[in-house]
This record gives sequence, structure tokens and C-alpha cells, in this order.
Amino acid sequence: MRIDVTFIGLGLVILICGMVFGMWMGAKEDFQLADAHAHLNLLGFVLSAVYGLIYRVYPNLARSRLAWPQCIAHFLGVLIFVPGIAISLTMANPLGAIVGGTLVILATLAFGIIFITGDKLS
Repeated sequence: MRIDVTFIGLGLVILICGMVFGMWMGAKEDFQLADAHAHLNLLGFVLSAVYGLIYRVYPNLARSRLAWPQCIAHFLGVLIFVPGIAISLTMANPLGAIVGGTLVILATLAFGIIFITGDKLS
């Protein structure tokens, strides 16, 4: 599978989840988890779509040995970070948010290395 399709496709799945999450909060009229909802949409969809579009515009970047580990770290980070925010907001335990946020940052740093070095790491 192509990495650009993976980023955009999984990003769209996450967007649907984020929209349903937002509708659920609206129906309950309880917006305590609005920060988790926002991060789900921004990191899960917007940033994923940006990565996917950049990989599509610069297909040589997908040849980097860091490309798929970056993709995996990004989505694992999002999947840990967003529930971590919810847990932090409701139970005052920030560990998940810290771990997930760190993974997302590492994935972003990896993408920066991929972008700067081009396909030299292939």
C-alpha cells in the first residue's frame, strides 16, 4: 500500500470518528472533552492529510526507511494521545497524553528528517 493513501485514508476514518464524537458531545450538551475532540480532528485528520499530500507531491520521500515508522508512530501517537487527553481531563492522569504527545512529536521530527534528506535514507 502507498503511504500517501494510508495517511489520507486513515485520516478520513479518524475524521468520521471525530465528527461522531463531536455530535455525541453536542447531543449530551457536555463539552468537557472538547480538547480531545479538537486534537482528534487536528492531529488525526488535518496533520495526517498534510503528511499524505506531501508524500503524494514528493513520492521519492516514501522511499525513506523512516517513512513507514513515521506513519506508524504518528497514528499510534494519535490513538494514545487523544484518549490520554480525555483521561487527563476527567481523572487528572496525564500519562497517556504525555506518551501519545511524545510519539506524535517524534513522528513529526522523523518527517522533518525525511523531508530534509529526501530519499537519501532509502
